[in-house]
Amino acid sequence: MTSLILAAEASESTSVDSSLLAPAIVAAVVAAVVSLMTFMLAGRRARLDRQRQVLADAFEAVMEYREYPFIVRRRNPNEGAEERRRISGDLSRVQARMNGFKARLLVEDPYIGRCYTELVTKTRQVAGAMIKAAWDNDPVSVDAEMHAPAYDFSELDEYDNRFLRAVARHLDWIPSWARRSEETAAEPKK
Repeated sequence: MTSLILAAEASESTSVDSSLLAPAIVAAVVAAVVSLMTFMLAGRRARLDRQRQVLADAFEAVMEYREYPFIVRRRNPNEGAEERRRISGDLSRVQARMNGFKARLLVEDPYIGRCYTELVTKTRQVAGAMIKAAWDNDPVSVDAEMHAPAYDFSELDEYDNRFLRAVARHLDWIPSWARRSEETAAEPKK
């Protein structure tokens, strides 16, 4: 009789243990999934913040390059060679930054990198011609000439917009791997 009572007690404790164990396992699994998702979302957010800054800096370098027709035109004629060296050095640093961003963006996202490369190439064609013309002309000498001349950058709008659309899609909440077919369909045919 004693063995029967012990067997009943053992059976009862096993069923109590298993009824407590299942919810504990489910709770642990749910907690692990929530922790993993939080970790992944925080990592994605940090990566997107870093990429957002790189992409903004890259676009800023292009806009800075477009300022050089104005800078060259407004150079100080009294400083001569020293002023030319300073402006040329600054311009060279901006171009080096754009080249660095071209490589960096190709690694970050090939589609964005191609859009940026096209933007830089076209900007160098358009703004570069303006910079050359500004060097070929005498610098401004009176305040009335300081007003910006009619430099027209509208030819670059298409390239600006293509790059900015690619950046917006890249930073969207939809992961980039889910948009690959959309991006390749949006690429211009060569």
